[in-house]
Amino acid sequence: MPSKVALNRFTKIALYLWIVAVIQSVMAMVGVINITQGNTERIFFGVVELATMVLLIFNAVAIRNFIAKQNCAIASSFSKLCLYALIFCAFGDIVNRNFPQLFYQYDNVIKHSYLADSVVFFFPGYLILVIAIANLAIQQGLSKKLMVTTAAITTAIALITYQDMHLPGTGNLLTLITASYSVLVSILALSALWLIKSLAQYRVPFRLWCAVIGLVLAMVADAVIGKFWIFADHGKGYFPLVSHINWIIYFASQALIQQLPIALLQMKLKPS
Repeated sequence: MPSKVALNRFTKIALYLWIVAVIQSVMAMVGVINITQGNTERIFFGVVELATMVLLIFNAVAIRNFIAKQNCAIASSFSKLCLYALIFCAFGDIVNRNFPQLFYQYDNVIKHSYLADSVVFFFPGYLILVIAIANLAIQQGLSKKLMVTTAAITTAIALITYQDMHLPGTGNLLTLITASYSVLVSILALSALWLIKSLAQYRVPFRLWCAVIGLVLAMVADAVIGKFWIFADHGKGYFPLVSHINWIIYFASQALIQQLPIALLQMKLKPS
């Protein structure tokens, strides 16, 4: 079993990067940096945010390489899948920076339409995590009937919640994209429950709880986008404030989810 010092360095790096992300957003919120003032400031700030995410990806690569040497197949598999999911999401982050300044692409209601474009990357990224966790839960003996039932209930709740914030006149394609994504991120949060319940017979390390919180925060971050960035203020959104708040929550979710393969390594899980 690797030493705590060896494992802690990955967690510390993720924490430090999240602190950097918080500082970035706070500086923008208090006016030290104004991304609405001009293209130079907007592009520079977006590049700095993306650079921070790239560093988190490097940390994920280091985690994968470290776990690959530890003779733990499940942890190794998750380290790869978490890395792939993070890379997909990072491409979505690039789209969300909206460097080309594209607006109202689907209709005349939703201004920040590029947020729907980014789902092309976020959807497969989060789907990787949902499938991986569902497969692990089944391997650990969690009832498939329970998983299907809870997924169906979660889907219904997600669609009802989505309908509540949806605006008349929103384009059909944008509605389809965002509604489907709303269901996915809700099930992503549900997968946190599957994960904990399926591993209840083990001694659960702190990092697993971190990953669980990260899965829930991913849903919260996207709920903030839907409620306050896409559909708020008659489709104009409370930009840029909501983007800075979202970045803090979203980056935290990614940094916490990154701890999942380390937690599985600590638990020494074996394929069933």
